[in-house]
Amino acid sequence: MKSARTITLLLTLGALALAQTQCSSDEEGGGSGGKKDAGPDGAGGSTGGSGGSGGTAGSGGGTAGSGGGTAGSGGGTAGSGGGGTGGSDAGDAGDGAAGDGGVPTCSGAEVLCGSTCVNLQTSATNCGACGTACASGQVCDLGVCSTVCSGQLTKCGTSCVDLGSDSANCGACGTACGGGKICSNSACVCAAGQTDCSGTCVSTASDAKNCGACGTVCGANQVCSAGTCTAGCATNLTMCGQSCVDTSSDSKNCGTCGTQCGNGLTCIAGKCGCPAGTTACGNQCVDTQISFQNCGACGTACGAGQACVNGACTSQGCPTQQVQCGGTCVKLTVDPANCGSCGNACTGGQECKAGTCACPGGLTLCNGVCVDLTTNPANCGACATACTTAQVCTGSACAASCPTGATDCNGACVDLQTNEANCGTCGVTCTGGRECTAGKCACPSGDIECGSPAVCVNVQKSNANCGACNNKCGPGGSCNAGVCTCGTGLSACGGTSGDAGTDAGDGGSSVVKCVDLKTDPQNCGACGTVCEGGTCSASACTSGA
Repeated sequence: MKSARTITLLLTLGALALAQTQCSSDEEGGGSGGKKDAGPDGAGGSTGGSGGSGGTAGSGGGTAGSGGGTAGSGGGTAGSGGGGTGGSDAGDAGDGAAGDGGVPTCSGAEVLCGSTCVNLQTSATNCGACGTACASGQVCDLGVCSTVCSGQLTKCGTSCVDLGSDSANCGACGTACGGGKICSNSACVCAAGQTDCSGTCVSTASDAKNCGACGTVCGANQVCSAGTCTAGCATNLTMCGQSCVDTSSDSKNCGTCGTQCGNGLTCIAGKCGCPAGTTACGNQCVDTQISFQNCGACGTACGAGQACVNGACTSQGCPTQQVQCGGTCVKLTVDPANCGSCGNACTGGQECKAGTCACPGGLTLCNGVCVDLTTNPANCGACATACTTAQVCTGSACAASCPTGATDCNGACVDLQTNEANCGTCGVTCTGGRECTAGKCACPSGDIECGSPAVCVNVQKSNANCGACNNKCGPGGSCNAGVCTCGTGLSACGGTSGDAGTDAGDGGSSVVKCVDLKTDPQNCGACGTVCEGGTCSASACTSGA
């Protein structure tokens, strides 16, 4: 079984994979999902998506297994996501952030450029950054203008796309997914925790017009709670219209009814914020440690032939066992956004194992989405084997009721003490890297809460919280055992590599800078050697020192 931290990160980047062609969606949103406990609507609570930040799957914060969105990038192409909506704008808190302000909502991998929602990874008029247009004859390849597409990507017009995961070009150029569907394995399907009701993906766990099953409408004085029409909502759920939702995790009702999280933001503890490990840069959530367009800080773009490594632009190339995909150094063996080849994205809750997309242990791929056959009522025991509305799924078989110790959450028999999609109560989802322990959401052992909204962070490894919250490693620095050190090919100037320390803006002083002595005009060939002309090449000043 995967760790909660990895699951939440994948869920996070699952929101990025739910790319749609519209700038806003009329579909019901949802919370991030749990580990491997079954989902009620055709899919289980898989580890679901980056890079990836609670997925959009499953309205009302998602009940049993909802939110198992597609896998995102653990080190994939930067620049996806965006600013907040519904009164929540993104700010910078290192590992996750939120603020105030109003920004129009863009869905999935799109961000707002002016008044238009675009995908910076594929748009030739906004390639990598708003307003960056590719020249005639070029295509936008993973956010970088190029003459050819990377790996197995397909040229659709002036865009390089993955036909297996691109919802605007699903299976073939121009084939767009509608009705809130995602593109998984080259087919338009509903994400985990959602059901296709007449072409539209809905959460039967909370949709009063499709409560428990498509077409089951709750009465005027009823609400839909965990797939059942009742007089009131269960404990810890909030009534938003006729839906019972978890406002601590529901991206359509974050904190309060109607407050939507969009543009890559997720709902964490009732606040819209960037996924752990990412920072809000304009209208997008990016990982400044690897982003070609925002390397080390928002707006700091790397030059031609460079790559962003540990928040610093370098011409040294990518670290061992990594390759460059769109200016980002990734491991093709494990990166779900670049699995096996650049741009090949794992979807439907799959993760990247040895360069191949596959479902996490205990889950099975059914109709493009990872599900738990032991408890999923739409795939009980085998794909497409559905239980009736009067039955539940337990132990891979349909039954009249759940066994002792398990609770019926919209047809799935789950343990409320450990199920991260139904923690303590059906529909209460753990977010921000938290696990469900004894019916309560809490950080895993060894992690602490950092940022606002608070997410679980391992301060032994987090570059944004190295050793302590907000202790950020400077550009080029990386966190090892709670200490910031300089990355491969970089030298510490102004101190020792162990002092790579904090940025001044985070309450500390930058006692050292990690620099490339071959190209840094302030430290050309050696620390402190300044090029008068401001140009350093191959460790030598081109115009004298």
